[in-house]
Amino acid sequence: MATAYWSSVFTSSADEIWAVVRRFNGLPDWHPAIRASEITGEGDELTPGTVRVLTGADGSTYRERLVALDEADRKLTYEIVEAPLPVRGYRATLHVQPVADTGGAFLSWHATFDPADGTTAPEATAVLEAAYAPALAGLHTIIA
Repeated sequence: MATAYWSSVFTSSADEIWAVVRRFNGLPDWHPAIRASEITGEGDELTPGTVRVLTGADGSTYRERLVALDEADRKLTYEIVEAPLPVRGYRATLHVQPVADTGGAFLSWHATFDPADGTTAPEATAVLEAAYAPALAGLHTIIA
């Protein structure tokens, strides 16, 4: 099993960051490579089992399922159902934690997966981390 990881420190509080990140259908608000998100089937953006269909800026589509939403610990876990990415068995967690000495927040994005056939773990990790970096940069732009 391979992993991908990205993180960032925010000056805004953990509660302020969590209010944005916890919205499973809100990714287009802060990820520059995602232009639309739609919840399909039953459930809402806070119900485990809910599936979202993301449309990328390039027109690509991604189906992802919300696995868990832990409000107390500020964790959102999701898995890829179908996507044009070189991975299988992808599961990721976004975790927002308070930074004690500044009152800000630390957000980590950690995923486990198997590389798809013909792709090495470092290649797949690079693709994922190249998506995480602009997403967290985008989050910085919408959080004052």
